[in-house]
Amino acid sequence: MAYKRHLFTVIELLISVAILATLASLLMPSLAESRQRARFARWTQFNKQCSTDPSCVVNFNFQEGKGDILTNSACAYEAEGFNANDYRGYIRGDYQWAQGRWTKHKKALQLDGASTFFEFLAAKHVNFTSTKGFTFIISLKFDILNKFDGIFGKCYMRNAVNGIPQYIMYYDNTKYGELNSTKLFHMDIGDVSATFANTDENGATIKPFNNMDWVHFVLRNKIVGDTRELDLFINGVKLKGTYSNLSIGNQVIENANLAIGCIRWLVLNNRDKNDPAPFGKPDNFLKGKIDELLIYNRALKDAEVKAHYLMAAEHL
Repeated sequence: MAYKRHLFTVIELLISVAILATLASLLMPSLAESRQRARFARWTQFNKQCSTDPSCVVNFNFQEGKGDILTNSACAYEAEGFNANDYRGYIRGDYQWAQGRWTKHKKALQLDGASTFFEFLAAKHVNFTSTKGFTFIISLKFDILNKFDGIFGKCYMRNAVNGIPQYIMYYDNTKYGELNSTKLFHMDIGDVSATFANTDENGATIKPFNNMDWVHFVLRNKIVGDTRELDLFINGVKLKGTYSNLSIGNQVIENANLAIGCIRWLVLNNRDKNDPAPFGKPDNFLKGKIDELLIYNRALKDAEVKAHYLMAAEHL
């Protein structure tokens, strides 16, 4: 009898385990969806707080999901005559709306690598020079990345190494994925030039990224007295940079539109060989997705950069 009772207890235990496993399989998707909704709600609230920062000039969260105009939600920028609608993003070329960084509620813009970019038609409040503190934040997922592909720029470039860059950031490696190179990304801001390698500020190699990863970029121009710091953060980590022409000198203000996802090349018109055509020639297009763009007219603190990354990170 004792043996039978023990056997019956084992059977009961197995049945209980099976029932619990079934319940868990039914509840897990619901719990995961609840976590995603809670995360989306936290991000939404954080993004709204960014828009109310008096130094936030542009906040594109890509939640439109349709159309060819990106809404600028920045609403508290402290500058006379500033109108957020003047700094909407106008999408050019072939594009698609797509799934964003995480959760089915998050949206993104797919860039085709051949014609897609977006630009600003106003310039006054994004006319940054190397003597002015500012910060760009952008989240990207690359399908492929080739040398000289443009991340963003307000520039007329004459060739791969010179031109009229009020400011520009582009990929400077030979081919996407070869992260052992001493060069990853290059920036020019007026008379400042910087190249960033695949190591952090302490010399440690950063975690490689691939076409499965979202990458969170922060470009920061920081002014301290008569010196400046040009920093690039990837996924919250500050990279080691090599700088040149660091003395504050002449600054360039270009009439080129600020473009995201390409490089604008110098195109000369027929009237004056030194006068660029109004829009230049966009090229070196990014192929991949973009899910966030914020522009501040101040240098964010390291802790603020980290907070933006944690809110944007795909798997945290």
